[in-house]
Amino acid sequence: MDPKFEETMNKVTGASQACTAWSTTGEVDEIIDQALEWSVKHSESYRVLVWRESVGFEEYGVYVETGNGMERVDTLPANAAGFTTKPIPGAVFGPDDDFPGAAVPFAIEFITNYNVKEEKRNALFILRDWHRYIDANADHVDRQLALFEKLQQGSKKHVIAIGQPEWTDENIPVELSPYMYRENLDLPNKAERLMIADHWQASVREQVAARYPKVLEHDRRHMEMVADATGGLTRKQTTDVIVMSISACREINIDFILNEKKKLVEQAGYIIDKPTNGFEVIGGLAPLKVWVSMMRNRFTKEAIDYGFDAYPSGLLLAGVPGCGKSAIAKAMANEWGMNMITVQAENLKGSLVGESEKKVGTLLRTARAAAPVILFVDEAEKLLGKSDGVHDGGAHDAVLGQFLSFMQEDDSGVFFVFTANNMDKFAPELVDRFEGRFFVDLPSGEEREEILGIHLNKRKQDGASFDMEELVLKTRDFSGRNIEQGILMAMTRSFSESRPLTQDDLVSTFEGIIPTSKTKKAEIETMRTFVENGMMTCANTNSSDSDDDDEGGRLVSFA
Repeated sequence: MDPKFEETMNKVTGASQACTAWSTTGEVDEIIDQALEWSVKHSESYRVLVWRESVGFEEYGVYVETGNGMERVDTLPANAAGFTTKPIPGAVFGPDDDFPGAAVPFAIEFITNYNVKEEKRNALFILRDWHRYIDANADHVDRQLALFEKLQQGSKKHVIAIGQPEWTDENIPVELSPYMYRENLDLPNKAERLMIADHWQASVREQVAARYPKVLEHDRRHMEMVADATGGLTRKQTTDVIVMSISACREINIDFILNEKKKLVEQAGYIIDKPTNGFEVIGGLAPLKVWVSMMRNRFTKEAIDYGFDAYPSGLLLAGVPGCGKSAIAKAMANEWGMNMITVQAENLKGSLVGESEKKVGTLLRTARAAAPVILFVDEAEKLLGKSDGVHDGGAHDAVLGQFLSFMQEDDSGVFFVFTANNMDKFAPELVDRFEGRFFVDLPSGEEREEILGIHLNKRKQDGASFDMEELVLKTRDFSGRNIEQGILMAMTRSFSESRPLTQDDLVSTFEGIIPTSKTKKAEIETMRTFVENGMMTCANTNSSDSDDDDEGGRLVSFA
């Protein structure tokens, strides 16, 4: 059982709190399972009745395996190895009238009329998706207020109202708020996910060991890797991917789990993966690489023992498009051996009131469950940057507050990497949350030579066979992306003519490209001022190349 759920339910029922308003990311069944487990472990067991509009109330029970098959129990036997929760056949209570709008008044009336003494059982009433009905009209609110006032007098009945994904002040009427104790059902942490994995390994050992011998061979290190791989999933999703892996692969296969997890998480608008390339594919940026190396050590037990009281919270990368900010984030994840959650800022914005806050809340809960993890938000100013003259009903400030609070208070090991093309839009208090603030500038001649070699060799072209001095001159003021695109265009031309790539192909292609230094000139000059005033640190190695003397000695970039 989730310790938070158990602690909360013990607290609110002991204090005769009328209603616990649980927020969940969509796994309603998890709350039902948690409530049933809490009930059968409680000294005074509770009936659990689950309401949904299309059915009415349906009673759920706990079933354990006995010599006679699955049997329903009110309390768990001491020797019970596990249990299953499911509806009790025939135990359905719906309204007599089928007219529109009857379901909600029936639910409130049913709870009100439930007689604990006659039934000889306390009761938990779980109201699914209640956020849709709680404020339907004034009559609904008053009915609920009258009910909650009675329940708070110690009636041995308790309501669990489920909202998806989050209860807020906006969707709870002010009259009911004092009676509703709000909580989030967090995603399982690593310890819980490890328990789920261990449970299924033990189940295979006890029931079908001969069919899945590889499952029994998984050692402690492998099972901990399974727990890491399922980070960010719900309890049900964790169980599902493990069971699917056993069925499809005849083992608990890490790659299978990661692939299935990627599909599940993408449905929410972001990706969890583990990048395969590190800083070996990135040229230059020595100051940034040194900083990244030092920060990695802060995620160790030795750092806590040394005296650090928190993990580092983040890195803010500024630079024009094409400078490789996204590649840096991926390389960091690889260097640190961490998974990375990638999300586009625009995917977190919603058109409805409160939608952005809900999406961000879900993302942060996912990140906390998957920690230690790098949370990469590309072009973060599109979400957190204030736009002059735009009235959003306070959504921007609410979302900014979520990030500020999380970065200040969270201790799970979520490391934020934000990229920005426009630093002017960020609030100073957000910028201050990042230990690392680096500006990635355009590459100097020395760096361009390194980038040219990386991209040519990566594509089976011998960089040593080309006149690099000429190519460096032709790519002056290019970004890393400009250089990469130029090489691809030149190779496309030579390939279409069935001949090897030549120096002339590259030179003529580079001459036809308008470099980033011209298309983004104003943005580059603006961002360089942040280095000059001390807000940002230059991520580039200094250079004294003669062809870049007018560039102020800056140097950077990478593939």
